[in-house]
Formats: sequence, C-alpha cells, structure tokens
Amino acid sequence: MSWMTESGDHEGYAATLVADGRRVVIEQASEMELDDGTRVPEAETAGWQTYCTCGWRAPMTFERVTDPALARRPNQVYDATGGPAPEWVEQMCHAEWLEHVRPQEDITWVKRAALELSAADARLDRAVAAARQSGTSWADIAREVGISRQSAHERWRHL
Repeated sequence: MSWMTESGDHEGYAATLVADGRRVVIEQASEMELDDGTRVPEAETAGWQTYCTCGWRAPMTFERVTDPALARRPNQVYDATGGPAPEWVEQMCHAEWLEHVRPQEDITWVKRAALELSAADARLDRAVAAARQSGTSWADIAREVGISRQSAHERWRHL
C-alpha cells in the first residue's frame, strides 16, 4: 500500500528490505523482486523502512526477527513469514511519512486558500460591477460588503 499527498508530489510506502539493505520493488505470491531484477523468497525479508518518492526515507528501520524472544527493542518485529510489512508496522510507517510531508501539505493549504481568495475577489469585483451597472448605490454595496461607502467607492470606482 502507498500514500499520496493531495498535490501528488509525494508518495510514501513501507518498503520491504532484504539483508543487504536493498529494497523490494515488486511483491508477488511468495517471491519478491529487487530493483536490480533479482528475485528472492519472502523469507529473506530483513525488515521494513518508510520511503517517499522524493528520495526521503525514515531514519528508523523496523528489523524483522523470526523468534519472538528476540523482539526486545521497539524497532524489532516478530514476523515468521517475511514479505510485506505487518499492518501495525505499515501504520507506523504511514505516521512517519505524514510527519515528513506535513510542511508541504501545510503550504499546499495556504496556496489553495490564496487561490480561493483570489477567485472570490474576482467574483466580488464582477458582482459589484454588475450592481453598479444596474444602478445600485455605493452605500448599498458597502453595507452588503461590510465596509464604508467611501471604502467601497475607492476600491471599485475603476470598474
């Protein structure tokens, strides 16, 4: 499973890793394919790490252990079969990725709000121009907008 920012600039995922640190790019049935085309069995899974298509990767790797007694540290995960990350590891990876993209997502909301404000301003300008063409007074326009008659006149007299 992967996660995408609303802008489409970032896609994150819990990558499966093998012992030498290489990432699995395709997981099929009981085999996995590495980025160099090598196929390995799921049992060779060494762990999981959060990646993003922008090149970022989380500093923490979840280490797979095959004996539950060996899972002593928070980043050690008991997993008997290998392959894709267990659901709770995937959720942890998703949380890490969300922290990574939060600054971009926040600025995306600012950009979206600015575009909406610009569009609303343009609609208001057109509405005021239409109202003035139909004979509406500056006082009536100002009252509807919540500003003084003089401010309305100064803002839209050029329309």
